[in-house]
Amino acid sequence: MKNWKMLMAAVVLFSATAITNANAQGGEPPFVKGSNTIGASLGFGVDYGYHYAGYGNYTPLPAIAFTFDHGSFEKIGPGTIGIGGVVGFKTARWKGNGYKESWTNFIIGVRGTYHLTLLADKNNKFDPYAGITAGFRIFTHKYDDAIYGSYYNDNYNSMYPILGAFVGAKYNFAPNFGAFAEVGYDISLARIGICLNF
Repeated sequence: MKNWKMLMAAVVLFSATAITNANAQGGEPPFVKGSNTIGASLGFGVDYGYHYAGYGNYTPLPAIAFTFDHGSFEKIGPGTIGIGGVVGFKTARWKGNGYKESWTNFIIGVRGTYHLTLLADKNNKFDPYAGITAGFRIFTHKYDDAIYGSYYNDNYNSMYPILGAFVGAKYNFAPNFGAFAEVGYDISLARIGICLNF
């Protein structure tokens, strides 16, 4: 929870800094038809019920996600529509008294984004957007008992559909490089990362 609150604060600070710089040189919108963005991020805020198993001292690791966004339709109202995808990975572990347990979630999905271009004439580095995610989450659980061996192993896999929504903003420090932050739901509730534009 502490990490989630810290990341939420970073998202708010990131967005506020980008808006404060709204007097930067204007020009072309930062995301138009034909634009491509690849992002890598760390996120927090979703545990998929690990704590319900009764393991108060389990160790959740940050979610790792890779996203892709391609500008597909421009001048749709005050913005551009992007179509892309996301691949994400999150795991948590618990160990004690001869037992080991791990929960791993892997998601793959498509993303649709809507990038506002209203601020382009004031700041063509700031790219606010919102979007939706649809795909699948593959869940793997592994349990090992070092005392009784494989007889008591309890490993299983499951697949679930996912549907999420998010809002975010990207700030381009250079034409081909930027940073972004998002708040929403898929593999995490909040994330922050870096991106490459081409």
